Parts: sequence; structure tokens; C-alpha cells
Amino acid sequence: MGETPSIPQGPTDQHEQMMNKVGEWTVACQYFLGGETVAAEGVELVEALGPYWTVGHFRCEMMGTEISGVSTSGFDPAKGKYTGTWQDSATPYFYYFEGDIDEDGRLVMEGENYDPFTSSTATYRSIQTLGKDQRTLELYIIKPDTDPFQVLEYSYTRA
Repeated sequence: MGETPSIPQGPTDQHEQMMNKVGEWTVACQYFLGGETVAAEGVELVEALGPYWTVGHFRCEMMGTEISGVSTSGFDPAKGKYTGTWQDSATPYFYYFEGDIDEDGRLVMEGENYDPFTSSTATYRSIQTLGKDQRTLELYIIKPDTDPFQVLEYSYTRA
């Protein structure tokens, strides 16, 4: 039988790093839709859920439609991975991601999620920078034998 991994009993450095997201943010949004780039302005309020998780409440107006979304993020010490979820008012899909900090200090997470562009499952990759007053998020769809397709880019500034 294998040994059970030692799991910390309190918040770790990884949890504390995610807490930097807590606060109010203005968001410059860019959506890449079939060769066209659509810009939008948004806001996000990120709250702490105890010392382990953050919950983000996002909203923006894009092409005359208000979009709202909810994200969760944190670190799962049993998996040894950062985790995140996303749901929004524009789609009926649940998105799940997990990953690690890369050598450049970015949080890179991937998940097998539904791709409404192809009506099938695809690998999504999010790349986040986690600064104290500035942060970014890039989202890509990864398909075999093709370059990653960038879906969106958000630039956050602490309000």
C-alpha cells in the first residue's frame, strides 16, 4: 500500500498567493471571434471564501449584451494543483481547470471542456499573471496539430 501524502492543516503559500486576487478590479476585455477582435470593459469583485478559495463575480457588456460570470480559484493540496472553475450567463457550460506556476511565474491551467465552436470537447488553457495591482488572463483552445486558438485576453487593474 502507498503512503498517504502529508496534507497541510492550514493555508499554504499557494493559498496566500491566490488571496492577492481579492478586491475590486476594472477589466479591459478582448474577445477574438473568427478573425475579429471585440473590445469590452468589465468589472470583477473577488471575495475570499475562507483562507483557501476566491470567488470572482465578473460582468461586462459585449456587443449590447450584458454578460456575468462566476469563477472560483484556489489550491488543492491533495492534488498539489491550482484549480479553477468558470460559469457565465452566455453559455450553459461548466469549465474546470487545474495546473501549476510555470518557470516564468505564470499560473498555467488546463481542462477538458466543451468547445461551442466545434460542438465537441477540447483542451482549454488559461495563462494568468498574478500581480498585486495588475493581472492578466489569456484563454486558448488547444487542438492537436494546430496552433492554439486564443479566445480572449483580460487585463485587470485594481480599482
